[in-house]
Amino acid sequence: ALASLYQAVLDRRASDLFKHLSEHVGNQIYDGRWFDPSTRAAFGAIRELTAPATGVVEVGLYKGNVLFVALKDVKASLYNEADSSMEKSDGLNPVSSQGYAEVQSVEAKSLAQAGLIDSEPSKKRARH
Repeated sequence: ALASLYQAVLDRRASDLFKHLSEHVGNQIYDGRWFDPSTRAAFGAIRELTAPATGVVEVGLYKGNVLFVALKDVKASLYNEADSSMEKSDGLNPVSSQGYAEVQSVEAKSLAQAGLIDSEPSKKRARH
């Protein structure tokens, strides 16, 4: 269920980073390096990536399997029904010479619309 929530709020790059960091933390814990600086840094990055992952995941059961049914109240969801279809989207024009750039900008616009892009660098990061 949590994977469904992460899928709703993490874009492709964030998902790749989350997967890599999770594998790193798993290896570090296996090696007994829970308090290692790289483990702590990875946990910090994972917390940053998953902070917007809030909402309700509805699941169903069928023959002993847990199945995803629906997501509700996911404020930072990247899904935008208008951009899920080339025909319905006002911002996409595949005929124009800028079509590729417009398609590529959909991800950034979705991140900004979901409140996941911070235009100001966090002041709390300057910790020594």
